Amino acid sequence: MSAAGQGVTSWAARLAGALSATLCVLAGCSEQLEAEVRPGTEFPSGSTCDGAVPRTLDEVYATHFAAAQPTGCTVGCHESGAGGLAFRNAHELWLATVQRTSVGDSALLLVEPGHPERSRMYLKLLPDAVGRMPQGGPFLDSAALRDVAGWICAGASEPSTSSGDGGIPDNPPPTLDFLTPSSVPEGVGEVVLAVNGSGFVASSQVSVSGTAMATIYDGPQRLSARVAASLTAQASTHLVQVTTPSPGGGASASLAFTVTASGTALPTVSSLSPCGTVAGTGAFTLTVRGTGFKEGASITFNGSPVAATFASATELRASIAAGLVASAPPGNVASVTVTNPAPGREASAPVTFGVASKVSTLASDVQPIFTASCATSGCHSTASTPVNLTAGNSYGELVDISTSSKGCGMRLRVMACGPLRGQSFLIDKILATNTSPACSGGPMPKGSPLSATQKQALIDWVAQGAPP
Repeated sequence: MSAAGQGVTSWAARLAGALSATLCVLAGCSEQLEAEVRPGTEFPSGSTCDGAVPRTLDEVYATHFAAAQPTGCTVGCHESGAGGLAFRNAHELWLATVQRTSVGDSALLLVEPGHPERSRMYLKLLPDAVGRMPQGGPFLDSAALRDVAGWICAGASEPSTSSGDGGIPDNPPPTLDFLTPSSVPEGVGEVVLAVNGSGFVASSQVSVSGTAMATIYDGPQRLSARVAASLTAQASTHLVQVTTPSPGGGASASLAFTVTASGTALPTVSSLSPCGTVAGTGAFTLTVRGTGFKEGASITFNGSPVAATFASATELRASIAAGLVASAPPGNVASVTVTNPAPGREASAPVTFGVASKVSTLASDVQPIFTASCATSGCHSTASTPVNLTAGNSYGELVDISTSSKGCGMRLRVMACGPLRGQSFLIDKILATNTSPACSGGPMPKGSPLSATQKQALIDWVAQGAPP
């Protein structure tokens, strides 16, 4: 290697050693560090926590982050939800950071229990951080940083109180949207069930037919549950529910999880026409397209059996009475299921049908909201993926367009007739809160939340099909 190359290697090694030493000192390490780390010398694994004094988040928040403190957040840190992070008390800080992926660096968690050196929140508090937090200071001194490291090293446990900032906020009520898979053949064994909805927290619990399942918190809109092999051994229908403990919380409505008989081919629903309507506008004919339909199949519309006309194995038609859509159901969606006749009576997975509470048009009701919130230059005009919501452009920018936001899967920006948070990214963003965040980023629009009336206008527009 050339002398220049050796110099670069030596400089890089010394820099790495200096950074590691800084982390160690701030965390209260007990070992003595050499002034210079020679090339090839590795900093001891886990030493950031060696000698750190265990702290609770109650202590750390009250001492360093509460509004009353010089380094605290007088109106709530990240009040507008910048980067998806917002908190006004210790409990919200815990919910927003622990085991949450950093928007700024997807390779790091905001807080990784036991590892301050891999926690982006902690790294942003350090003296040499680019864009050091809190923005504009005053900054945490070395003693305060040792306290933060002590909490993370001790496991980053949940606070018992919110350190005098108004009490622990209520957990949001859980809501179920759909299950994946919604049905399995009998004898399949243990199944990992993806439970999709909103308002989930780390303590939310999935139950199947009243029995609690081992539950993994994947985020505020998804839980994973292991359904025991004993529950899938024979053909049956189970009710799936999510329960969140107090404060707040509660139990969700139930969704059906079907175990079908061996060799049974289930009907599937691929599309509805129309896919939505406006409450109170009267009866209509619903065309259901899919596969596996049999002569004599029936349709269940939001829990009510409806006679169906068999057109083919891929198409059914049904007259939906005005009374079934006289008012908008919870969430502005009704469920539609196809059930084949006896002896099998195989049922499809439910699909949603949008029901708007009132007529909402793009030009008169929706575009004025975009215009007022985004001015005339278009929302996200400086983002890596600009979204132009000005008049004449918003429809093409939103409807049936996939979002590129990390953590949102294959979600569309707006899914026609899909007003649930798990269906349309736009709805997810406007309904997001600190304790029930969106799949990516903070609530929108930033800094100026929409009124309940404005939110409902957007939901109604989407529910009735997001017409241009």
